[in-house]
Amino acid sequence: MRGGILAYGLALVASATALGLALLVGAIGGDDSIPGLLFLGAVGLSGWYGGFGPALLTAALGALALDYFYESPPFLLQVTSARTPMFWLAFLLTSILLGSLNARLRTSNQRLRLERDRAEAAVLARDELIATVSHDLRTPLTAIKTSVYSLRDAEAQLSEEQRVRLLSNIEAESDRLVHFVRSALALRRLENGLCPNWDWVTACEVTSAALDRLLAPLGPREVTFNVSQNLPQVWVDAALLDQALTVLIENVAVHTPAGSPLALDGSVERGALWLHVSDAGPGIPTQDRARVFEKYERLDRAGSGVGLGLTIARAAVEAQNGHLFVEDSSLGGACFTIEIPQRIVPASRDGP
Repeated sequence: MRGGILAYGLALVASATALGLALLVGAIGGDDSIPGLLFLGAVGLSGWYGGFGPALLTAALGALALDYFYESPPFLLQVTSARTPMFWLAFLLTSILLGSLNARLRTSNQRLRLERDRAEAAVLARDELIATVSHDLRTPLTAIKTSVYSLRDAEAQLSEEQRVRLLSNIEAESDRLVHFVRSALALRRLENGLCPNWDWVTACEVTSAALDRLLAPLGPREVTFNVSQNLPQVWVDAALLDQALTVLIENVAVHTPAGSPLALDGSVERGALWLHVSDAGPGIPTQDRARVFEKYERLDRAGSGVGLGLTIARAAVEAQNGHLFVEDSSLGGACFTIEIPQRIVPASRDGP
């Protein structure tokens, strides 16, 4: 808005300046060649700075000034010279040309600025990503190398218990590296536009299978399972749904107190499959609920995760045209909700 006011203000100033110079160099009612060139220059300046609108205003003011001061007789708005329409046409063509060029120039500049901003953001994101990934790789590698060095040190005189602990440390850190690589590959596969393998499945079977597989990491928790076998079949990719549920249940095992409850609820209503994974952990602050789904983001920097789990879960749900979000849980922690839109089950159940 402010830029438009300045552009039209410049058009008025350019017109007034051109008129002043024209009155200085040419007598009223005399030759209009120099005044015409001055007003043409004013049109060009207005068009270069403000575009078509200011240029057209300057052209109109110039045409009126030429007619009023330099037509014979002067001080009347009437066309008595064939040169006046020619000046008007020149003004109009100049206005259109410069306005069009100005618009293209502005569009190109905006595009270049956007591309520059995107490039700068990409470089910044790349640097942050490299720093984060380097840290997540360097930490387990350092632990593995230190353990191997201790095992190979003949003068260390390690006890059997110490050797077992070092070997366990190597195994745990190696598993951490394998998990990181596997997660990165899974996310890459999803980001490359994975085509879901749609099929009619029972939500209860997929959810219970993911839960059964993670009972050991969950430990002695009270688990409430409210995904009925009587729910209608749903049109999903069972592997992607399992992948998302696995991440959400693993998060409960890792980020909530041992022994705290877990609840799994499911329903098919309002044209969608709804699955809720609720815990009694510390919860997620409202301002961080969007950030936790970003790559390599971790609320607990002291944790052992690499910050890809929730990103993978979200990508697996979104690949099925669904939505994953987090809210407060009735258990006092966080409730992650999967919503996947459904289609009407055809009579043959062969898929839509």
